[in-house]
Amino acid sequence: MTTNKKYEYRVVQGKTHWMAEITRRVTSRKTVVSKSQDGFSTETDAKKWGEKELASFLENLTKRNKRDFEQHLKNKKEKALREEAYKQRKTTPENSGSENADHNRNNETNEQTPDQ
Repeated sequence: MTTNKKYEYRVVQGKTHWMAEITRRVTSRKTVVSKSQDGFSTETDAKKWGEKELASFLENLTKRNKRDFEQHLKNKKEKALREEAYKQRKTTPENSGSENADHNRNNETNEQTPDQ
């Protein structure tokens, strides 16, 4: 069994120019081009671009993955807090809710002024 990287670059020769591609290995049989550039006059130019862009591409991918993971942790923490608050509301006695309703009704009647 061979070990392949998930992201690589390859250089392809056209009729009059060279082309560099950053590829992603989707499955063992399927490969997708993530980024490409053509119009290079020499193979070495295409290789240089491929190496440079692959490094940049992987760096950006790592940064994005870190941001997504941080957001995932934040969302998970917020969800846990919401669930805890829901459990707290659910376990509090129901009469406290009716006391609030009575208090609100008393405030509404006190605020009404008779028309003169």
